[in-house]
Amino acid sequence: MKDPYVLEDGTLKNLLGITDYKELKRAETDIGYVKIINASEVLREECDKNLLKAIHKHIFGDIFDWAGEFRSIPIYKREVVIPGVSLEYSKPEDIEKRLEEEIGILNSRTWKNKGIMEISQDFSRDLARIWRIHPFRDGNTRTVLTFATIFAKEHDFEMDMSEILNQLTRQVDSEGIIRNYSVRDRFVLAALDEKDSPEPQYLEWIIKRSIERGINNKIKLLKDLMER
Repeated sequence: MKDPYVLEDGTLKNLLGITDYKELKRAETDIGYVKIINASEVLREECDKNLLKAIHKHIFGDIFDWAGEFRSIPIYKREVVIPGVSLEYSKPEDIEKRLEEEIGILNSRTWKNKGIMEISQDFSRDLARIWRIHPFRDGNTRTVLTFATIFAKEHDFEMDMSEILNQLTRQVDSEGIIRNYSVRDRFVLAALDEKDSPEPQYLEWIIKRSIERGINNKIKLLKDLMER
């Protein structure tokens, strides 16, 4: 099936008129970083599939004319960490149903009176299943992470996104050796089927660190307010 989202050289069609793959990725990173930072301030929706659409539209609306729309074709992405094959993402016709199911599980959990470790484990695994649906042609990791920060804030365990944002891109040295895997790589490992021996601990670790920093930031803010 011909991919209607891409140009002949494989670069995603975009509103910026960019025809070079690497240049588009740089533009996505620069524009998306700012949009992710302020997403929780401009979006006020229920934590459901429509929030995912609103987030994607917010982050990528200046780049893609299909921003905020679920993909219409199957996708296959070779993953470094599994290696070189793709996860089986949801079929286009199953996306809405699968999102309703997985976000329903997330919303049905009781998050109060839980320790950070338990929150991190449950939250990471729920997010990984939502991520694996891959509802959009591109930008799923950033959209799910932004959804996570909004959901966490609504449930009183705010996340500090700074460390996660620093790991959006896989770090490779001058010899092409991977020095630090990306957040996407961690999602891939966490989203594997049970038969393929998933490794959710890497995603759980970075989510846990983000929650701990978010809590510390909140405590520091409260102390500063009390000292004024």
